[in-house]
Amino acid sequence: MSDTTSILTIGLDFDWTEANRGDKFDVSKIRAAVSRGLEELKSVPGVESDVYFVVPDKQGLFDEIAAKLRDGHGGKPWSGVIVGWGVRGVDETTPLFEALMNLIKDTSPSSKFLFTGPGGVQFEAIERNFPHLKRPA
Repeated sequence: MSDTTSILTIGLDFDWTEANRGDKFDVSKIRAAVSRGLEELKSVPGVESDVYFVVPDKQGLFDEIAAKLRDGHGGKPWSGVIVGWGVRGVDETTPLFEALMNLIKDTSPSSKFLFTGPGGVQFEAIERNFPHLKRPA
């Protein structure tokens, strides 16, 4: 087993969310919480992470995500793929969520599925699935 746990986070693009859901959500608050969570990952020993922000109506979206999944981290499969709450927690994006899950399963079958809640705390999802990883003291 490698010493590095590689995590790809897939979440909704904040600008798209502002334009399409800004009346339903406080996007600046969500952006801040997710940014804090992603920043926290940089301080966790043994974790390497990357992010792909989804624009649901973008042409070629699934080709881009498939390439990101196939490329993996340093040429190796992602240890885990986080699918954010904005993709899976809102009825309107259920078809996107289903398509992403099938794409992840087919393109990166060894990757674990990880899910964040509405708070955007990535490390909790990672810790549940990779309990050997710890926040720095």
